[in-house]
This record gives sequence, C-alpha cells and structure tokens, in this order.
Amino acid sequence: MPDREIDVRAEMDGAALTRFHWLLIGLVFVAIAFDGYDILAPSYVIHFVGKAWALSPSQQGFLVSAGLIGVAIGSLSHGVIADRFGRRPTMIGGLLVSGVFSLVTAMVADSYGSFVLLRLVTGLGLGVIMPLGTAYINEYLPDKTRFGLATLAAAGFSIGGVGASVIGILFSQQYGWQVLFYVGAGAGVVGLVFLAVFPESTEYLVAHGRTEEAARLMARLRPDRAALYRDARFAEIRPAGKRARADWRVPLSRPFLVSTIALWVSSFLLLFVNYGLTAWTPNLMVARGDGFALGFGFGAALHSVPFVGGIVCGYLADRWLGRRGALALWCGLGALTTLSMVVTYHPILNIIAIAFAGFFLIGGQFMLNNTCAMTYPVHARGTGTGFMLGFGRFGGILGPYIGGALLGAFGTPDVLFIAAATAGTLAMACAAFIARPGVRPAAPAEVAAVSEAR
Repeated sequence: MPDREIDVRAEMDGAALTRFHWLLIGLVFVAIAFDGYDILAPSYVIHFVGKAWALSPSQQGFLVSAGLIGVAIGSLSHGVIADRFGRRPTMIGGLLVSGVFSLVTAMVADSYGSFVLLRLVTGLGLGVIMPLGTAYINEYLPDKTRFGLATLAAAGFSIGGVGASVIGILFSQQYGWQVLFYVGAGAGVVGLVFLAVFPESTEYLVAHGRTEEAARLMARLRPDRAALYRDARFAEIRPAGKRARADWRVPLSRPFLVSTIALWVSSFLLLFVNYGLTAWTPNLMVARGDGFALGFGFGAALHSVPFVGGIVCGYLADRWLGRRGALALWCGLGALTTLSMVVTYHPILNIIAIAFAGFFLIGGQFMLNNTCAMTYPVHARGTGTGFMLGFGRFGGILGPYIGGALLGAFGTPDVLFIAAATAGTLAMACAAFIARPGVRPAAPAEVAAVSEAR
C-alpha cells in the first residue's frame, strides 16, 4: 500500500534484537574503546618525562589536559556537523584524525611543547567518538532495552582504559611511553574499516529525505517487514518548515533549558572526577611506595569495572528506578567510595575502593550520556549530546590540572579524593533537574518554533 505511512522511531522501538543490532553495538564499542584508551595513556607519560622535562605538578597534569582541550572543541563542534552531514562521515573522520595524530605523537613528540600541541590536535578527532557513538546507538536500539544496551556499547571506554593500563605496565618501561601512542594509532585503521561496514543512522536518513536507504536499513532491522518498508512512506521526523542551521538552538530553548543545564553540570563534575583520578591516582600510588606495576594497577582497577557499573545502572533505570533515580544513586555511592580512600592506606582496600569509584562514577557517566541522547529530538540529538560532553570536557581538562595544583599546595593525596567525592555529591544533586523519564519537555509546536526562529 504505497500511501501507508511508517513511523521509523516506533518501528525501531518495537523491534526484536537482531544480528544487525549487535553488529552496530560492536562497532560503536570498538570506536569508543579508543576514547577510553586515550584517557589513561597520557598518565604514563607523566612518570617518564616529569623530571626529564623539568615539569611542575600543574604542568604534568596539563600533559593530560592538553588533549582534553581538543576533545572539548571536537565534542562541541561535531554535533552540528553530524546533524547536517551525517553520523557516518563524522565518525569516520574523527577516527582517522585521532589515529593519524596519535602516530605522529609517537614519532616526533620530544618536548613539552610538541607533546601538548599534538595532543590538542589528536583530541579534535577523539572528541567526536563518545558523543556521536552514544547518540548513534540510541537511535537504533529498541525502547525496552535502550539504556542497558547503549551502556554496553559505551563500555568500550572502560575496556580501552584497561588496555592502556596493560600496555603501559607491560611495555612502557621497556619500549618507552611512545608505545602507547603507536597502539592508539589503531583508531585510524578502525576508521578505514568503518568505510566499509558502518551504516548511516536510519532516523537521520528519514529526516533528510533519503528514504530508499532508510528502507534498506529498516529491512535489516526487521526482515519480516521488509516488503512493507519498500512500499511505505516514512513519517516526517523534522518539524515542518525546519531550517537545519537552527538545530543548535534546540538544547538552549526554554522547554529544554533546565535539563540542558543539569546535564552539562553533571557531565562537568563526573568528567572532573574521571580525568582527575585517572591522571593522578597511579602516580600517587607509586609515590606512596606501592611500586610501578601495583601503582599503575590502580589505573586498571579504576577502569576495569565501570562498564559493569554502567550496565547495572542501565538495567535499574530500565526496570525500576528510572534514569534520574539510577544516576543519583550511582553518583552518591561513588562519592562515598572515593572518600573511603582518605581513611585507609592499605593497598588492597584502596584498590577495591578505587575500583568501586570507577564502577559508580564512570559507570554513571555512561548513564548520563544515554540520558542526554534521548532528551532531544533527532534533528538536534547529535548537537545536544556534543554540547553536553563538550562542556563536560572542561571538567576533564580541569581535573588533572587542578589535581596537580591541589597536590602542590597541600602535599597529600587525600585532597584529591576529597575533591572527587565533593564533585560526585554535587552531580547527585543535579540529577533531580533532568527531565523525568517518559516526559517530553516540549510540545512539537514549541520545538518547531525554535527551529524556525532566526
């Protein structure tokens, strides 16, 4: 029936999981793993070059923060590009940029200035991966399993962080810190593979009138309805009369503004904790006398279980607590476990505590990313997620830098853990201001008005 109109979002919400869903989850997982890998890799550079380059504690922290400046710029700017030109080319471009400049860093960075500059450019590519991957996979997943499975895809972040720890512990002393960035160049190889296997977002295709391509992808998602998709007309996704250049205004419009601010502040606080603990905990444990392998094992512990924490958080959100309740609970428990680092100096208890801090606080970031992706309409989803993570990356930038400044001022690692626990507590409070599950913060007419406004 040629006049039959299909709501593509409703079709995907009601779909059973297929091999195609799992393929997409796997592809996003691999891409995000390079973002997670990049988080921990610069921490090993501090150990090797801090004295050789005569760096102060704040300069050592900036070895990590420099890349995050680029990541913030990439996160803020990529959403407008992805919403205009597509998720597929933007993701591939981000992988290629980060891979190429990781390779250049390994080959030519031989001073503080050159390392900082190259890390900044690498970050421009890396800033695309997490927000775009999160928005992309949320656009494909069925409603009943969205939070849990999107968190599974984002778990690549934690696996990448563990991978950096393993490579750093096993190979960096023998081959130098450069080995970490030779491995990081694999992002470029993944980008080349994505040219062949990474499909465009179906919702994006429908929103931009590319209905034949959308029908082919929908047939892979729901093979039993393939004939219907060939003959049907897809319902309009964009508001009537929408102008693409105004999409960036939607997250800042009145219906979304409170949720947007709560999302931004939460992301700032959680990434402050994530990057601050990632940059300094391994080195602090080495300085405390735990030895190189055990000290940097703390970095592996921090990133080894957040994907489990994110999946459990997503399951609780899907089944019982909702996204606000699950996020608030995780932030509060994360603050408590981080604060426990202050009251004991036993290595085994400390490594358990730091693992649970990652379980709750980094796992909570996964939930926050998925919550953000589903807060905004499709034509502004990439932009909204990019804005949140772009703003949040400033917390990531300040985490290592302020961590170094606090350590220089107070001379005790306790101050770092107290600061992280305080940020987790504030993030818990912010969760109350995010839009409630199942409640649209704007009527279609309001969104259309924002989109059409000059």
